[in-house]
Parts: sequence; structure tokens; C-alpha cells
Amino acid sequence: MNKKSLLAGACLAILVACGTAKNSTPKVEVMPTQGDVDRVQTKFPGYTLDELHEGKKLFEANCNLCHRLKKPASEPEEEWRTIVPRMVKKVNNKEGHHVDPAGEEKILRYLITMGSVGK
Repeated sequence: MNKKSLLAGACLAILVACGTAKNSTPKVEVMPTQGDVDRVQTKFPGYTLDELHEGKKLFEANCNLCHRLKKPASEPEEEWRTIVPRMVKKVNNKEGHHVDPAGEEKILRYLITMGSVGK
């Protein structure tokens, strides 16, 4: 092989590898922090980071049963207060799944809290 062929092959291999790596890397998601909890303390007095994490887990475990997960900032608070109860009813109609009222509130608080990031 000549040098040009080797160089072209190497460039092609690098481009393919970069494209594959880019597509296979999971998206970095925003992890809730104490700062997020502090930001909404007036709205949710006594709210804890553990509750915020529980809401995130419940959201991820249940809300993708029927559709892709929405970003918390995709809806204003008023909409989430309407959407979440309606969606919890749908989840609770699925065999083997149940979100109790405390879980519903955790999901709602997670969405409201994380939806206000950067606002």
C-alpha cells in the first residue's frame, strides 16, 4: 500500500470511531442537588434532597412506560399539576404498577423543582 492509501484508511477509521463513540455515549443528565432543594424551600417547606431523588427515580421508573420521558422544563408548573395526576391514573391501570399519593407528590415536586432550574 502506498502512503496516501494508508493515510486515507487511517482517517476513515478515526472518523468512524469518532462517530460511533459519539452515538454510543449516554447523555449526561442533570443530577438534583441540595441547591435545587434550597431553591424551592419556600414552595415546599421541609423538602429534602432524598425526596427529590426519590421523585426522580419514580418519574424515570413509571413515566417511560407509555412514552419517552419529558424534560422537567418542558411544561410550566400549572401544566405538571394537571398532567401528573392524569398520568399516575394511567400508570396505576397497568398491571404490576402502582404509584401511591405520596409517590405522585414526589414526582410532581421533582418536575416542578427541576423544571425551574435556570429560571
